[in-house]
Amino acid sequence: MGPPLSIANIRPVLPDLLDNILFGNSLLEPEKVELDHQVEVNPLDFSDLKFDVIVGNPPYMKSEDMKNITPLELPLYKKNYVSAYKQFDKYFLFLERGLALLKEEGILGYIVPSKFTKVGAGKKLRELLTDKGYLDSIVSFGANQIFQDKTTYTCLLILRKTPHTDFKYAEVRNLIDWKVRKADAMEFSSQQLGTLQSNAWILIPSELISVYHQILSQSQKLEDIVGIDNIFNGIQTSANDVYIFVPSHEDTENYYFIKKGQEYKIEKEITKPYFKTTSGEDNLYTYRTFKPNARVIYPYTQTENSVELIPLDEIQEIFPLAYKYLMSLKFILSSPKRDIKPIPKTTNEWYRYGRHQSLDNCGLRQKIIVGVLSVGDKYAIDTYGTLISSGGTAGYCVVALPDNCKYSIYYLQAILNSKYLEWLSALHGEVFRGGYIARGTKVLKNLPIRKIDFDNLEEANLHDLIANKQKELIEIYDKIDVNVNNKRVLTPLQRMFKREKEALDQLLNRLYNLGVDDSLIPYIKDLYEAH
Repeated sequence: MGPPLSIANIRPVLPDLLDNILFGNSLLEPEKVELDHQVEVNPLDFSDLKFDVIVGNPPYMKSEDMKNITPLELPLYKKNYVSAYKQFDKYFLFLERGLALLKEEGILGYIVPSKFTKVGAGKKLRELLTDKGYLDSIVSFGANQIFQDKTTYTCLLILRKTPHTDFKYAEVRNLIDWKVRKADAMEFSSQQLGTLQSNAWILIPSELISVYHQILSQSQKLEDIVGIDNIFNGIQTSANDVYIFVPSHEDTENYYFIKKGQEYKIEKEITKPYFKTTSGEDNLYTYRTFKPNARVIYPYTQTENSVELIPLDEIQEIFPLAYKYLMSLKFILSSPKRDIKPIPKTTNEWYRYGRHQSLDNCGLRQKIIVGVLSVGDKYAIDTYGTLISSGGTAGYCVVALPDNCKYSIYYLQAILNSKYLEWLSALHGEVFRGGYIARGTKVLKNLPIRKIDFDNLEEANLHDLIANKQKELIEIYDKIDVNVNNKRVLTPLQRMFKREKEALDQLLNRLYNLGVDDSLIPYIKDLYEAH
């Protein structure tokens, strides 16, 4: 028999790893950090160490969080990393650093958020990965959640430090199937790196590449149809609680409203219609006649060439009620915490909006108001000259039609709301769980709209049929709203709406003329309903 078993003679399976595990800030080398900050920053010296393979799940941290949590490090990252661009995320840096630490022909594999492929801050990182030919493959998890109790939209990103001209892409539809390695859980498609543009990567699964190019070949960018200046964000008052109100009642000249328990009245002529963001259902719906739900105090006037601030003395003379109201809240509007840009030239401009953006065109009479983060059906036609607000993925933006536009606003509304454009919006914008797509101005400008040859009688007639059918659907839905409590009338109206909506879908099918490929186009809400 051998010696009795004891802790002293147990040999570990793994060798001693004390010399193999290094602890420190791997993003910064000692020579990049001042001596006074070495202990706090803890830079890691890799010397000439290079790796064949790097795998990991780098930390996800926004620029704002780095500013608050690691303020010493943020300026060093901006100085030393190409990918530290605009509001970058920390995992951008880990990708760039990982590439620097790879040997030639080495491989890096990270699980990272997918948003770097679309957001403006990811532009420099995207250029780094494509210009040098390092992108090997991407496996997108879509809205499937990989990390328990954390809502993140991730992908597997594989980089190879061997310049090449193509990459592979696949999407995981069903996470369980992928985990058990079902053969049809995903399928890679090979694509050319040259097809990826730095402003956003359009990543398409293999089965949809052909239909995507068919649609593109018969389309024109929305910005080329309506003009780049006619796709814009809303106003920014930087004090919505002061400027925006919901009237309690009105008379011929004034609106009355309550603020902080006090009733005010204000001249109608210094206000404009406004659509206020509300929680839950906001009544902004493609098939409903749009109506503003609030008013905004608008201390501006249209001159021949621009929109100018109404001088305070003129407001006092012409709009004494508005003057009294603004003066009562001057302590808010003139606060240093209120960010006004450009900086006011005089001390009497404290009642200006926070930004001048969109003032020149936001009141246009014919425009489509778009819900930025939505699952579709959020393209409403405004004929009131309504003002809206924007902000990240919240709020609304606008597509306005110039007077010389040949296209009907109802045609554009029908196309934007179609399954074709919903899918294309998902390719251009960020997609969230449940099929919510962030479709801000950057996405809208690049959306391909089915162009019409108005000299071709058949195409021109099809344009008119689609526009008229879209208008008819809105009229039917307005009747549905009126009769929501009258089931006897409501039921046939709902049947009529369903029937006419199917007729519109058939017209759109005829317009795109994709044949059997039409059925391949996914419905985004179903596609991104995570398993």
